[in-house]
Amino acid sequence: FSFYFVFEKISNKEILSKAQSIKKEILPGGNKAVLTLSDGSKINLDSTVNGEVAAQSGINIYKTNDGQLIYKIVSSSEPENKRELLYNTISTPNGGQYQINLPDGTRVWLNAASSLRYPIGFNDKERTIQLTGEAYFEVAKIIMPDGSLKPFKVISENQTVEVLGTHFNINAYTDEPFVRTTLLEGKVSVSTSLHDQKILSPGQQSVVKDQIDVKNVDAREEVAWKNGLFRFNSQNIASIMRQIARWYDVEVIYKGNITEETFSGSISKYANVTEVLQMLELTGFVHFIIEESSTDTERRVIVM
Repeated sequence: FSFYFVFEKISNKEILSKAQSIKKEILPGGNKAVLTLSDGSKINLDSTVNGEVAAQSGINIYKTNDGQLIYKIVSSSEPENKRELLYNTISTPNGGQYQINLPDGTRVWLNAASSLRYPIGFNDKERTIQLTGEAYFEVAKIIMPDGSLKPFKVISENQTVEVLGTHFNINAYTDEPFVRTTLLEGKVSVSTSLHDQKILSPGQQSVVKDQIDVKNVDAREEVAWKNGLFRFNSQNIASIMRQIARWYDVEVIYKGNITEETFSGSISKYANVTEVLQMLELTGFVHFIIEESSTDTERRVIVM
């Protein structure tokens, strides 16, 4: 059984009737991240002023007012095959997200509780980065001197994704049961350390645990987070609450038996957490209580 909810169709009266059980206001996340440079120094992008934030090896790094980190090549006296690879890491906390524009023109949207390690300048053979958590990629196509396309590789939990120029999403959180790669445009190769390999076409998703399984999906649901939405398609409450915990930076505690019902629907990521929980409560299968410490540094959602 799956309960479908759409926020716009629920009346204000019904929402207010649930408000007594969920009293605390917890605001959604936003553009928050820490940039770690190749020398180990850290830049808190929340508090850093807009404009140039660092310069390394002929590349300037800029922060924009709409939550983007942009790498621009200023000068390069050394050829690519002689250039030392210097790595940066951008990390988002629970309740954070950020967009990165890499020097090759690739755009990356990093979801909450995620990190991306990447060279500030790629070598002449391939482009390789490492991901923990979730990110959406729009990979720039680069033509090599021999006319071939320069490979782009994303290494994450138990898998490597290789592309030439395409749009795709990787969900590789360590607390999720599987690593999911969803293709929106182009073609990608997904491989594991056990030498299993699959080629994805648009609208397909690979699911990796011990082996690679491929299925057809609605890719819009997998990238809804990038577009400011929670979209649930027959998801159980544990899966939904993991997403809520990351975005609203709350601890989730279960009391009693966890319902086996599944839920489908959508709601804005920028709604107060109270509104999201109230939608779930209206199904009659779950009940929530929000607890906060006196300093508001510890926030828990009790699921009953």
